Amino acid sequence: MGHLGLSISFLLGLMIATTLAEVAENRTRICQPAPYWKINGTSPMAGMEGQVVVVALLKAMLLVLCAPSLGSLRKKLFREGATNVSFIIVNEKTPLSRAMYWELKRQAPEEIPVYQQQILEPDVWQILDGDKDDFLIYDRCSRLTFHIQLPYSFLHLPYVEAAIRFTHRKDYCGNCSWYYSNSSQEVGNPVSSPSEENNIF
Repeated sequence: MGHLGLSISFLLGLMIATTLAEVAENRTRICQPAPYWKINGTSPMAGMEGQVVVVALLKAMLLVLCAPSLGSLRKKLFREGATNVSFIIVNEKTPLSRAMYWELKRQAPEEIPVYQQQILEPDVWQILDGDKDDFLIYDRCSRLTFHIQLPYSFLHLPYVEAAIRFTHRKDYCGNCSWYYSNSSQEVGNPVSSPSEENNIF
């Protein structure tokens, strides 16, 4: 079985496990619009229609370890034609994580924004029903396609990458016009110039 076949098998296993867990808890959010959230008066998801959005819920201390992997994944996806993919990092709200914010921002890839929650604001992690090291993948119509949790969210495993690729290529939730208006221009067409890359992400 080739690389693509293995990725699809991993992804299908993850989809089944995620769906069963959601159904068991009777709170499925798959294919539901992203809940509204903001940090410091900014809504990072606003204006993201047409983009696949990857929201990473990370602790400042741990991002130092995974920041290079996140940057490498972003570049790999872009080189292989997965354009219109945006990454967002949301740091934890605890005092220790807040104290480490500037180190987190320094270690994170330059093209990936890092958001710091403030004490008096609603907890974004709770709004998204997420936890440490969760990755939430939203389609081009801002609907949740995957919520990948530990241990599957470690970036050395294939699940996060496979979920992003799947969401980029397929209109999993259906009826998202962004897939049909732009798909012929994007799929399989890597962009060659670095200046264009900065505009995409």
